[in-house]
Amino acid sequence: MTNKQGFTLIELIIYIATFAIIIVLLVTFVFNLMGVQAKIKVSKEVTENSQRAMEIMLWHIKHSQGVYISTSSFDSHPGQLSLKTTQNTPEGEITTYLDFYLDNNNRLCLKQEESEVTPLTSERIEVNNLTFNHLIDSDNNQSIRIELSAVYKDSRGKTIYQATSTLISTANLRND
Repeated sequence: MTNKQGFTLIELIIYIATFAIIIVLLVTFVFNLMGVQAKIKVSKEVTENSQRAMEIMLWHIKHSQGVYISTSSFDSHPGQLSLKTTQNTPEGEITTYLDFYLDNNNRLCLKQEESEVTPLTSERIEVNNLTFNHLIDSDNNQSIRIELSAVYKDSRGKTIYQATSTLISTANLRND
């Protein structure tokens, strides 16, 4: 019997097929990993934008003097909340007014008298529900309930880049 060095054609085909399967599995794994990472990034951005906007609104409500009813819009989307406050007043003024509302691009904005509009959410986040409820208890204490839902604006239309955040919170006016 003679001992031959090298591969047979069948062995070569089996090695190439095994190598190809391993490469396909690795490439699929890498692409799936990139998709998961993108989904996490999108979800994190929506959540962080929503939480930051909610915290800012709650802080201003807690430190306001009262609700300016005539320019506020309650119990429906898109809501608007106008507050009377002594925080960051213009020079020579004792009080000022500020508004929370949605702009034409469904971004949550803060507008204070004699100041520029400040967007509270990024241009990649769209607020699809902003509802304020004005609550008054039997002792005439005022509270504002906020419902805020936001989604990620995906210009490419890919479902992997979709994320939603819904936050609900209530703050009491402390008349600070």
